Amino acid sequence: MPNEKMEQYTEKSLDQDQPGETDVKVSRRKLLTAIGMAGAAIAAGSMLPVSTVFGKEEASVTESVYGELKGKGKVPILKAADLVMSTTIAEIRANPSPDPEFLYFVRDEGKEGHFRVDLADTTSVDNTGTIVVSASGARFKRLMADDTIDVRWFGAKGDGTTDDTEAIRGTIAYVSSSFPGGGVVYFPNGKYRITDGFTLTGQKVSLLGTKAELFLDNTSDTITILTFLNCTEFFVENLKISSSKTTNMFSKQAHGIYVQDSSKFKLSSLDVTYRTDAMNITHCNNFTVEGNDVYYLGEEGIRIGGSWNWRVANNRIHHHNGDGILLKHAGSPEGMYNGEVIGNFLYDGVSTFGLSNSIGGGINSNDEVLGTAESNLHNMVISGNTLKNLRYGIALASITNFTVSGNVIKNVRTAGIRMDNSVGNNPTHNPGGESSITGNTVENVSDGEGIQFLTNQAVVEKVSITGNHVRGVMHAVSHYPGIVASNAAVSGNMVSDCKVLLQASNCTVSGNRFIQGGFTASDAASNSIKLIESFVFTGNTFEDTNGQIGISNGSGIISSNLIKTGSGLGAIRFRSNPKGNVYIMNNSYDCPNAVEKITYETVVTESGAEKISSDFTLSGALQRYGTAVPTAGTYTPMSIIWSKDIGKGKPIGHVCVSGGTPGVWSPFGYIGQINHGTATISGLTDSVIVEHGLSDLPEYVSPTPLGNMGHVWISDMTATHFTIRCSAAPLVNTPILWEARA
Repeated sequence: MPNEKMEQYTEKSLDQDQPGETDVKVSRRKLLTAIGMAGAAIAAGSMLPVSTVFGKEEASVTESVYGELKGKGKVPILKAADLVMSTTIAEIRANPSPDPEFLYFVRDEGKEGHFRVDLADTTSVDNTGTIVVSASGARFKRLMADDTIDVRWFGAKGDGTTDDTEAIRGTIAYVSSSFPGGGVVYFPNGKYRITDGFTLTGQKVSLLGTKAELFLDNTSDTITILTFLNCTEFFVENLKISSSKTTNMFSKQAHGIYVQDSSKFKLSSLDVTYRTDAMNITHCNNFTVEGNDVYYLGEEGIRIGGSWNWRVANNRIHHHNGDGILLKHAGSPEGMYNGEVIGNFLYDGVSTFGLSNSIGGGINSNDEVLGTAESNLHNMVISGNTLKNLRYGIALASITNFTVSGNVIKNVRTAGIRMDNSVGNNPTHNPGGESSITGNTVENVSDGEGIQFLTNQAVVEKVSITGNHVRGVMHAVSHYPGIVASNAAVSGNMVSDCKVLLQASNCTVSGNRFIQGGFTASDAASNSIKLIESFVFTGNTFEDTNGQIGISNGSGIISSNLIKTGSGLGAIRFRSNPKGNVYIMNNSYDCPNAVEKITYETVVTESGAEKISSDFTLSGALQRYGTAVPTAGTYTPMSIIWSKDIGKGKPIGHVCVSGGTPGVWSPFGYIGQINHGTATISGLTDSVIVEHGLSDLPEYVSPTPLGNMGHVWISDMTATHFTIRCSAAPLVNTPILWEARA
């Protein structure tokens, strides 16, 4: 693999102390005799240096080879051992009679290295770098340790002034033709001024730098500096890519690196600035983009389109005008799949490169007008990224089977994490599949929601929004939620200081903490939690100063929650008639400012109210607390007003015995000792003594005769008995119902 070549390249060293330079020479025969088998290796070039990369960083190769060596890549002092001849490229070209018995060390700065004469070759062309033709027509050939070729050998200066375009182009061409299995174009420390870009088609050519900069001195809107088409097994590493064009780069085609229809490559440790896209990769597979710093961009930092089996990790993307990382279907028939976006740092979007009405964003995926439900974006992992001071954090569209986990998103405008179901970005209305939004932190969203998962599909499989922390989703007017979800499980989240804490449609909401909505007053609109359609809301904590739980067009269960609110409209408010049954039970309430825990807007009808069963409901009738029988409103039979004025001898409440507006009400459940029974006044008698069975003298006895006996009253009341008397003795035995209260 290219990475292995690079590692082998940087690890080469022969750690030997070196004596000073001497001006002697020796024949190849003497060399072989002097050093035996090692001489054969040297003559073959296997032990000779290639370029300054093997010498001291600040010294010339001549000094590194023939002078004192303290850096990496030490080699034997061949000249001191009477092995080679010191020379220059000019001297080689002027040499009338080169001796094939000698090795020649070229000491020109940047072109240092060992050459030998190949008298058998009479056709090779002088390319300055690896073949030099003398005046006599002899071919001097550079001895190379591997397939890594220094651009300075072919004339590049790296001084920031010389146009190095053709020298670099020549180096690329040489590596491509000489090493079809893969070679490396090496850029030592320097600023390489170029006036055009480079296109590689089908080659296995890698580019490696050491503190090197490719500077495009051209203000064209259409020049991409490095283009790879149908290439495989290559890398681009440790280069800075810059430009003289620093303005008006939005919606141009001036990219840093463009890769298409390629595979098995790596772009790493790059510094890319002042481009439209820093890196644009389309229809590629099996690649890595890692450890790069890209900034001052007209559009995207990293754009991946229609690709699979890839990883974008540990990059810094900032001061950009477009998306930080853009994932697109790009018309690929297979879709866009098996991708990882991990550990990247995206921050400080700007609006200075052509799109003035919007700053740069975070991580985005969309189809726009391409793609189908069968070949969309799928199997994506977006994890451990940090996103700050951007237009949005993570915005996904037309994506299935994704994981968004452990990301930190702060100070964004339009969305923290969004599953976009708009037709513009998601025309095929793809659902979420088996997907999760887990363990993310979203803070300070000024003009949008914290976490949103919405889809236009009727069926969504196993979508969970779990363990996230969302806070500071506030807008002066709009009611943006901390979490808004449909067809998902919402559990274990912490949501605080948001205008609306939760909006959930067809969701199971469990084990969350919802703390402090953003409403400044209690009214019909201050619904800090909104439950819509089918819902399960259980085991949650809801604490708010002014808001309540609002239910619209729903059916479901609200149970085992801790509900604490200062709203004057109660804990739970029905905003419309429920579509199905709503069960409200076993909740703990702390609502000091509300007369009733469950309230209704005027649109809730009697038939709608009959679908509501709660801790305060019996047989579909309403139950409330109060101090008196209702004088307004419509009630059904068995509706109950539980008394707030409780005392001995007083009723526990009043029950509606006949429905209407407000209906007919009767007290029930007097507090104290109560006993009742039936006594019989014998015919032609006017009294009967009754044993009441109470442990105290009755305070009140109520007789109800079941026949005509005139006026009936109580007398002779004792701790054990009382007498029922009548004003007209009945003709036959007549029963009397009685109730006694103590």
